[in-house]
Amino acid sequence: MPRKKTKKKGYGDGSFRIKPSGLVEYRFFYTDEFGQKIRKSVSGNTRQECIDKADEFIAGSAKLKNQIDKNASMVSILKQKYKADYDMNFLSEAGYGRNLDSVKILEKSSIGNVPIATLEKRHIELYSSKITHYSNSTIEKIFIQIKMAFSIAMDEGIITYNPMLSQSIRRPKSKKADKKVRGLTAEEQKALVDVMTNKNPPAGRNDYRLQLFIELYSGMRMGEINALTLDSIDFDNNVIHVSATISKGADNKSFVKEGTKTKTGIRDVPISNTLKPYLEEAIKRYKKNKENLIFFDHKTKKVITTNQVNCYYKRVCEAAGIESDGQHALRHTFATRCIESGVPPVVLKTWLGHTDIHVTLDTYTDVFKSMDNDAIEMLDNHLDLLG
Repeated sequence: MPRKKTKKKGYGDGSFRIKPSGLVEYRFFYTDEFGQKIRKSVSGNTRQECIDKADEFIAGSAKLKNQIDKNASMVSILKQKYKADYDMNFLSEAGYGRNLDSVKILEKSSIGNVPIATLEKRHIELYSSKITHYSNSTIEKIFIQIKMAFSIAMDEGIITYNPMLSQSIRRPKSKKADKKVRGLTAEEQKALVDVMTNKNPPAGRNDYRLQLFIELYSGMRMGEINALTLDSIDFDNNVIHVSATISKGADNKSFVKEGTKTKTGIRDVPISNTLKPYLEEAIKRYKKNKENLIFFDHKTKKVITTNQVNCYYKRVCEAAGIESDGQHALRHTFATRCIESGVPPVVLKTWLGHTDIHVTLDTYTDVFKSMDNDAIEMLDNHLDLLG
């Protein structure tokens, strides 16, 4: 579709284009508080939706400093902060949505919606004692949010004392043990494969077995698998081009996000002989859809989310008689089998799309340790050959 330009009074020439995902992108210029002409883009399902978003951005482009009220709560401060960051492209739509999800925890609390100026150290300590039922990772996110809100309130002159700087304010520890997703044992993997191979899903339900097999034999994240297109599968070079993922936006709707979880997530994953038949079957089953995705929910006309696959995976695990830690365990299973077969960590890092080799080593420390005895035996055999 050729690009059509239009003018929108107030911020100069604007232009539309259709993105690969099918969304409409609107690019326009606006003048910031310093008189500088800045380029900005917004996306939507229609041109009018884009124009509405542009109008909303222009109306709300004043600096955060001039918006905060002396009676502002932690929740309102954080929402304004994330909205400003999103409008200025410091946050992606997916990142904006995740941050708003985190704010919801504070929004339900006794301290989230009262004026931040009225909160004292004792209020923070009391709230801290009531959140130990959350995981340590969630508690850490909550404390980061609280610290940020008080820091902004301090900068804006809403408060004169920041209780979060007190030595007595400490992040509580969760009552839950840190959950570590493990890979399946060889026996568990065989049981799972047997069930997925021989047990069809109930009539009328979506079949997610191919996605699970692809995760098991490629190590790709489920969001990346659900974002695959026909162009992603390159049988000529025997690789999968990973360049997108399914993400959740600020409106809580899932969409195809160009780019992956990390920069190193954009990668080529090799197609093994074990993996190839499942990719061929997926392509054979492909039905045309608005997103051009290999895997698409044709019943709801929407992209498939990781949560949908997780629900199915849980039922498969029950049928196989194994514990379910979520389908992400299949990614760990792939990595475990790779380590057991002698794939070098630096190669595995690239296949998995880890940002750093230390992530790979730290994530699979137990697996590497279990290989110690075999490694010593290999060293002894090598030294024997050398005489």
